[in-house]
Amino acid sequence: MEFRFNQTLKMLAVAGVIGSLAACGGGGGGGSPVITPPAEVITAPYKYVFSFVNALDGKPITDALTIQFTGASITSGEVLDSNNKVIKVGDSFTTTNGLFAAAANFNGTEDVFTILGGNLAKGWNTSGVQILGVASKQGEQVVTIKLNKIGNAAAIQADSTLGIGMVASSTTAAAGGALPAVTLTTTDKTVTNAENKAESVGTATITIPAGTVARDANNVPASGTLSLTVTKYANSDVDALAAFPGGFTPNAQLSNGTTTSGNFVTGGFAQFNITDAAGKAIKKFDTPIQLTIDLPKTSKNPTTGATIKAGDTYPVWSFDEATGKWVFEADGQVREKTPVDANNFEVVFNSTHLSYWNLDYFESANCTGTVNIARNPAGDTRPLNVDIVGVEGSRFYRALYGVTDSALTLAYSPRINVNVTVKDSKGNVVGSATNQNLCTGVTVNTQLPTVTYATLQTNVTESCRDGVTGKRAVPTYVYFYDNSMYRGGYYATGTSTIGSIESGTNGTLWVWNRFINQWQTSSVAVTAPTTTRNINFPNLDCATGSVTGSVTGAQ
Repeated sequence: MEFRFNQTLKMLAVAGVIGSLAACGGGGGGGSPVITPPAEVITAPYKYVFSFVNALDGKPITDALTIQFTGASITSGEVLDSNNKVIKVGDSFTTTNGLFAAAANFNGTEDVFTILGGNLAKGWNTSGVQILGVASKQGEQVVTIKLNKIGNAAAIQADSTLGIGMVASSTTAAAGGALPAVTLTTTDKTVTNAENKAESVGTATITIPAGTVARDANNVPASGTLSLTVTKYANSDVDALAAFPGGFTPNAQLSNGTTTSGNFVTGGFAQFNITDAAGKAIKKFDTPIQLTIDLPKTSKNPTTGATIKAGDTYPVWSFDEATGKWVFEADGQVREKTPVDANNFEVVFNSTHLSYWNLDYFESANCTGTVNIARNPAGDTRPLNVDIVGVEGSRFYRALYGVTDSALTLAYSPRINVNVTVKDSKGNVVGSATNQNLCTGVTVNTQLPTVTYATLQTNVTESCRDGVTGKRAVPTYVYFYDNSMYRGGYYATGTSTIGSIESGTNGTLWVWNRFINQWQTSSVAVTAPTTTRNINFPNLDCATGSVTGSVTGAQ
């Protein structure tokens, strides 16, 4: 999955940067009171900021979320945190504002990692995204990860603009973890699909036979009151597709056990969750349970082009949170619903574990796709968001955020026709193209409103506690969030210049403070021609002051 951000990474000589920082008091020589060494400059070429947002309203999540990483690039030590430290297998981080920064030095051998975030104790279902080196570009990239909250089930179901159906209930485990008979089904609703037509979301159902013993991931039997949620995601709604864990260009484990990269063409997906009173997930069952996910009757086999019919099978995949991979599970049976539904079949399969479940054809045949954004006025470089959705019957999704280029190259593109929609930072549609093939190239003509631009310049320094002594520039991450889009990146000199902001825009400035491992935020109104903010962290350990503490692993 490729996410392109609006700031181009400026190439700097590392030795020169470190030297300039040391000259500002970093080494403590020449009578400087500073003891703390300068911050390490992050030179990894792939830089990401992961934004965890509420799927209901798109706002950053301010509850504490636990962040974990998995994948080959984690095992080989290729991924770094915001302090330039290697992220290791088993490391756990916390974010209290929905933002997490990381960088990668891909080595050319199975370059892939997955980031997962959630907090079941707070009701946030776990989800994440898989990052492939071959589908990334060097520079700054913003990746949005949408999470559902159990407490929002009724509001999610009631939202007619959101292609997600959700239902919550409860049950009680008997001694030894035995469950009563349980059947829980989401309610269907109609939303507007990618072609701007009304379409059914469909339903998803979990059926647990009486006496089934449920256990957590460590084989501890379930006990007490259990919360159950079923979430059904439409395969035709952009907001639902954007919540898809792992991405549509995954590194997937096939039926023969091998792992390869390719594309998912999806028929829809669902999440089934059971948690105890402490928020611990119930994952295993001693006997199979039945899971059912609706499949639109317009769905096609992408290899043959034939429309799916009752009696066919449809591939079913589960998301392995331990490895961050989608794993082939079975060929589910396609059958008519009872009573017959004009819009949907249902795909039925059995399982002894819970997960995200996905109805997908996995296509290893792909191409390097291209999208040309014809900007009008020509030469305009304002950041734009691009949504790419497979046409009806062959659904696929890819998002590119904060695009400032006109020519986009997309590795691992599926060989299907797509619809492309381009929006500005306020969510206004400024251009679109329908039913075009990425492999032969898509051109989108845009009409951009005339605006006055402003630049936000931020100078970040660190000093002794008096705010003056030993002051020096510090390399760090800086982002401006205008309640819709993050802009910025990593700046090795401590000075960030973020341009193409519409004058008069109000937003939040995010600056990473390495000493307390947290983001410092402040409100800012950006006005033409340039708005300047000076941020100083008075946290240096100096001979004239005491040592400051830190919060390990928090963002």
